[in-house]
Amino acid sequence: MKKPSRREFIKSGSLGSLALMGSLTASANTVAPRKFSPAPNKRDRMLELLDPNSKSNYIPAGFFMHFNKKGDEAVRAHLNYFRATDMDFVKVQFDGMSMPRNEQIKEAKDWYRMPILPESWFEPIIYIIRNLVRELKSEAMIVQTIFSPYQMAKEAVPWDMLVEHVKQDPEAVCRGMENVALSIARFMRAAAKAGVDGFYTCSQGGETNRIPDFALFNRTIKNYDMMLYKEASELASCNIMHLCDYDGDYVGFADRFRDYPGHVVSVPLKADNQPLTLKAASELFKRPILGGLDRKGAIATGTVEEVKKATTKLLENAPEKLFLSANCTVAPTTPIENLKTAIQLAHQFRQG
Repeated sequence: MKKPSRREFIKSGSLGSLALMGSLTASANTVAPRKFSPAPNKRDRMLELLDPNSKSNYIPAGFFMHFNKKGDEAVRAHLNYFRATDMDFVKVQFDGMSMPRNEQIKEAKDWYRMPILPESWFEPIIYIIRNLVRELKSEAMIVQTIFSPYQMAKEAVPWDMLVEHVKQDPEAVCRGMENVALSIARFMRAAAKAGVDGFYTCSQGGETNRIPDFALFNRTIKNYDMMLYKEASELASCNIMHLCDYDGDYVGFADRFRDYPGHVVSVPLKADNQPLTLKAASELFKRPILGGLDRKGAIATGTVEEVKKATTKLLENAPEKLFLSANCTVAPTTPIENLKTAIQLAHQFRQG
């Protein structure tokens, strides 16, 4: 039998070739072949983070960016970004999937006119999911972004109109919000069928400049958030709760969000008019925390050395279960080298 060349062996990369080489070595040198254990991949690292009983020195990390592309261009953008940054899961963006503007809703009583969208409406994102699942699922989890019913509704009508209608007639608005939630749930089922491992589900609406009143928030927003979190829990095993601070700050943060489900919690940098540290968030939610860096800070505008300094300071005061990230999506102008630097530092931080 001809012994394969080193180039052929490396090129094949198969277990069959590994067994063959072990057999040849044993017969030539009368030494038993070594047994190799595959190194943990990014899927394994995320499973360690999700397992409350696991302990690991590895800190997974990643940052999220809108690509605003469609079809194969969007697939390539997600794939290239994942490779370039070395982040620990693939987050599929929801770009271009806003609810269509609904000109029929002019008064609060009109919210029954909000339609339930067919699955076909979401096909552009399903196409991206299928292709990313084919390319990357063997090595990393595929997590789909989900906008909340409130976020989708404020695309169908101006957000100030939505807020005003909630105050005027919350029960009427709820008729439309339920249909929005049913549309998103339909998409989530299609995404799960296409192969996603989980959902990155956003919540907005309870900010001080939106709907801060607890009763109104619970009735018109939280109820429908919970509908989707329940759907996510039945469909997937890696669900991330993103408490978005893009539109404003929160008061009564703990009471508002403590009971939201999710295996991992993505937190804002500030709540109740004071900084929200990663350790405080970990103690509040009793789950792994995602976040830590300011999307507009050193990661966006600093030098590599400034990114290292900011990241190191954060990691030195981080809870045990952490996924290093930013408080929301980073700008497209954010230097890839800065993102890669922060991610590499997280991966190496506890390894020594």
